[in-house]
Amino acid sequence: MNARPRTARRIAVTGIALAVLAVGVGAPAALAAPGGSEGSAAAAVHARQGAVHDPAALPALLASLPDGLSTGALVRLSGAGLRTPWTGTGGPVAADAEVPIGSVTKLFTNALVLRLVAEHRMEIDAPVRRHLPDLIPEAYAGVTVRQLMDHTADLPKAAGDSTDPRALVVETFARDAAAHPGRTPAPGTVQQYNGTNTFVAGLLVERISGRTYEEELQRRILHPLGLRQTRMSTDPRTARFWAEGGLVSTAADLDRFMAALLGGRLLPPAQQRHLYEVPDVPNAPENRCLSPRACFSAAGLMRHETAGATVWGKTGSGPGWSTGVFATEHAGRRLVFASNPRPGTSGTQQVGRVVEFVNAGFAG
Repeated sequence: MNARPRTARRIAVTGIALAVLAVGVGAPAALAAPGGSEGSAAAAVHARQGAVHDPAALPALLASLPDGLSTGALVRLSGAGLRTPWTGTGGPVAADAEVPIGSVTKLFTNALVLRLVAEHRMEIDAPVRRHLPDLIPEAYAGVTVRQLMDHTADLPKAAGDSTDPRALVVETFARDAAAHPGRTPAPGTVQQYNGTNTFVAGLLVERISGRTYEEELQRRILHPLGLRQTRMSTDPRTARFWAEGGLVSTAADLDRFMAALLGGRLLPPAQQRHLYEVPDVPNAPENRCLSPRACFSAAGLMRHETAGATVWGKTGSGPGWSTGVFATEHAGRRLVFASNPRPGTSGTQQVGRVVEFVNAGFAG
């Protein structure tokens, strides 16, 4: 395997930062996704309403760069209303740049989990400890696979210095038990964005498949979809986040991935519906969704309302980059963006820039 996560402090800070970027501050309020077919139908209506694109919005945003927040950015827009994908850049950024995608990696990991669920290798609502009894303490015996992906597992935040994800998770549980003796976890009651969930999901993929995470990623997603520029980073600053945030990719590859994931090419219908299932629970104080309720689905996608459309996506950050992928349901319209925040730019300012890209991409 590649380099592993190194420090708990960096993991915790990155997890919080990515959670903030994932949802935005001061943006239009989002609503938790309704359950069942009614929610799917409502999202489809929103997608049709947002299908007409304002061709001036994104070029105008890119033309304003560099500015006080970003030195440059690249954008790829595709799908409904466009005969061919549109790519634009602002500042000294190449349209085909390979960038660290940070927590967008979580979507790849959760897709691997759902592929194994589709093959009946495990059940989405079965306890994780059934497959990882040597990793998950008895106190967390009720945590399910679904709860890992929708961030309602109530696992402790990552803590430790190990460069190996399994050792890191073991140390995380040990430190939490020492700091909070007798704590009773309450899985399924609140949503708290937490990178520990995805480290465990990556280890679950390895245990169930009998292969390394990288091998499963290559054989199930990267090779079948022809994602030749998506790989585990060789930069230790990024690679240490592994299945939680260790990938490097391009706008074209991310677009192809989102088209396959939301377009039904990676998952059968029974698992495809999990992409849009958001738990009906409140947010933890740090979980800054755009509504008082949860926003992350059972596949780790975040639901967001913008420009008359319901979109689903994820953001992430890596050294020098802030990246995001968003799409309407069934991948009717897709947006990929990556920007270079100026040093010293605050998290709130970066969130504002993310919201600008999303609003411009789905304007109509």
